Amino acid sequence: MSDGPSTSTPAGSMPTPARRNGAAGVPDVRFTLQALPANVALVRQALAGLADSLGVAPARAADMKIAVTEACTNAVVHAYENHDGPLEVTMGVDHDRLVLTVRDRGHGLRPLPSEGDGPPLGFGLALIASLSDEFGIAGGRHGTEVRIAFDLDDAEEAPPLLVQLSHDPAPPDDAVALALAAGDHAAAVLGRVVSLVAARADFSIDRLSDAQIVSDAIAGAAGPHARDGSGTTRIEIEERDGGFDLVIGPLVEGGAQRLVRDTELPGLGCLLERLADALDVVPAPEGGELLRARLSTRA
Repeated sequence: MSDGPSTSTPAGSMPTPARRNGAAGVPDVRFTLQALPANVALVRQALAGLADSLGVAPARAADMKIAVTEACTNAVVHAYENHDGPLEVTMGVDHDRLVLTVRDRGHGLRPLPSEGDGPPLGFGLALIASLSDEFGIAGGRHGTEVRIAFDLDDAEEAPPLLVQLSHDPAPPDDAVALALAAGDHAAAVLGRVVSLVAARADFSIDRLSDAQIVSDAIAGAAGPHARDGSGTTRIEIEERDGGFDLVIGPLVEGGAQRLVRDTELPGLGCLLERLADALDVVPAPEGGELLRARLSTRA
């Protein structure tokens, strides 16, 4: 299969070669993580948070979550053989439609039926097509990308989706990383993801609430201190025994301390200092600095 572009078609039909351009805009959410079954739930939670922020009706949001789950599961089951690999997901609003992309760096689509024990690849794609308003797929030696669109209320006429694999370097496949463009959705998305990570670490209800407050504080305060000046909040989540670390940045020099101060509330002090088990400022490999916030179960 080639790496050339393809466009989507309306739900219920199969993609055909591209005839005109029409790619989605800049994503509100970028998510990279290891292509593992357990990580599909993190993508679902991120989408649930974004859908809540956009005011999507529950039934419509359920369709979106089923579709992105199928796309991610296809990548987990079919993309990599006997080795780990990254899963890349973007979510953004373009032309009054929510556009989701799921990308892997595997060997591309295999002929049906599935050669393994998982579900056949075509079943998931057919389900995605039936649930979405538009759907497209492209694949080749650099991997496979599935792009899905859902019309939001009063959607304007939009160009067809263009699905084309980029040849940019693959992200690390050993970390969970989020990039959240500035906006009200950032807290909703990060809060959902962090809450699930905290639940996986067996946090108590009180400690899970602390983790939620920390994520809200970071989502609200980190963007202005981003080193690239974009206002985008970038966070890696490192899970470990007894908890996890949130690594925020890269930030401008001195940005970590200013971020911590920006989480101060009258009478409560700095939320990050109060609720995190440790805060460390370390140099970022690409320049600037990172803020590492450690959260543990606190037996």
